[in-house]
Amino acid sequence: MKKLTNFLFACLTVMAAQAQAQKSQPVNPSDAGTHYINPIVRADFPDPDVIRVGSTYYMVSTTMQLFPGATIIKSEDLVNWEYCSQPLKALLDDDRYNLRNGKNAYAKGMWASSMKYHNGRFWLLVNGNDNRAWLLSAADPEGEWDVKRLSRNYYDPGMLFDGDKVYIACGYCNISMCELDADFNFIQEKEIIVRERSGLEGCHVYKIGDYYYIYATYGGFPSGQAAFRSKSPFGPFEEKMLVEKHYDGKINTIHQGALFQDTEGKWWTVMQEDLGAFGRFPNLLPVEWQDGWPIVAEGKRPPVSFVDKVLRPVSTDKRIKVLPTSDDFSSTSLGMQWQWNHNPVPSAWSLTERPGWLRLKTIGTSQELHQAQGMLTQRIFADPEQPSLGTVRLDVSKLKEGDRAGICIFQDPYGQICVEKTSKKGGYQLVWRQDKVRNAGRDFQAAEKTQPIKPKKGIIYLRAAIKYGDNKAYFFYSLDGKTWERFGGETQQSFNLTVFVGSRFGIFCYTTKQQGGYADFDWISTEP
Repeated sequence: MKKLTNFLFACLTVMAAQAQAQKSQPVNPSDAGTHYINPIVRADFPDPDVIRVGSTYYMVSTTMQLFPGATIIKSEDLVNWEYCSQPLKALLDDDRYNLRNGKNAYAKGMWASSMKYHNGRFWLLVNGNDNRAWLLSAADPEGEWDVKRLSRNYYDPGMLFDGDKVYIACGYCNISMCELDADFNFIQEKEIIVRERSGLEGCHVYKIGDYYYIYATYGGFPSGQAAFRSKSPFGPFEEKMLVEKHYDGKINTIHQGALFQDTEGKWWTVMQEDLGAFGRFPNLLPVEWQDGWPIVAEGKRPPVSFVDKVLRPVSTDKRIKVLPTSDDFSSTSLGMQWQWNHNPVPSAWSLTERPGWLRLKTIGTSQELHQAQGMLTQRIFADPEQPSLGTVRLDVSKLKEGDRAGICIFQDPYGQICVEKTSKKGGYQLVWRQDKVRNAGRDFQAAEKTQPIKPKKGIIYLRAAIKYGDNKAYFFYSLDGKTWERFGGETQQSFNLTVFVGSRFGIFCYTTKQQGGYADFDWISTEP
């Protein structure tokens, strides 16, 4: 244990030196000049769909029970990305999405979606995973989106505008093609591909030349990618395997994504890659056409993430861009890296009551963090060489008895470090806890450790750390922001389908007893 702690602190020292050297300009580790290195975004942006409008590329990803959701990022070169919008403000206003009466919507919510540009508007078809689909549209993707709930659901939909008709390929194992009118009213459905017990899903639909193509995945672990084609949207379809489930005895986990052309006419695909507890990362691969079929990565094993360099798709003199993670809460609105765990409660937070601070107020009561309203989360970006860090400075002086405020690394299981207001002498205790959402494995044991603490003028610093590949969450605290002590145990994490998203930093304030308290967060930093 001592060696592990020393290793972590050594890594932090190296990171501090690197951060100082890189302070003047952002660094995108995926941008290697004339080449790029997968993944193109080193965080959880799963089930990607990508389109190009003019010279700008847009990517949408699955966001499950996190809101605002359906995160869209944009790029001019497919390597450097920035946030564009989060058009899905909520799905349903019920006990599950509001974490009431012991219910929750983990692994539910917004699943794989389909994005298109048609007649001057952006269209987003969302598989709500709650019996009915949602259609969003906007003339400006960074503006207001119109929202319409459809009459039925479409599992993992692939949407295609074709004249005055809309086609949607959808389903699991057995794929159906649905025909809708221009107003998205259902007309008919026909089963077109039957692959019992295969895991076939994640459809994307294109009309290229004389053919209708369905680009779909054989999901699960391992996984693969296939194309189906026909001269009619209702088949019959022929199939070609594009990315195999195994290469040289090793399993493949690159699958489920989109086909598109760049500004120079070359074809590309972005698919997700399963990369452990941190989630599923977008992976960019070249595509060539042979005999009317798209061939991914020359038909060979896809390049290894974090290692192999690939010739970049679009030459550009644009500056390097990095998706933000740190935040000093100086704005009057939250940055788009942030998402609430379940439906947000507008009255439970503020960026203006104490300018320059984020105030999180207690709402409801909960004995467990995963059932507490008001947790704000963001993706954890992976570095294969050193731990990913989240450090917060917070003021706990306005907590009431039973309130807890701090930072967590959320997965199933999750770990947290926080300050709790108590009735004991001194008034505060430091708490480390690990717990599960639903099914953390047979060997997992919930645990908690506490010790009295005296924050100076209510100020304390808390830090969460997790190393990509190691996937163990560790926690630290400091009373001055300089001298750090490790506290609590380590929480072993993996990508768990009970939450279906990658491990995330979460900052929170919840109460186990009474409402009325709050905590103020001065900043969060992902730097040392």
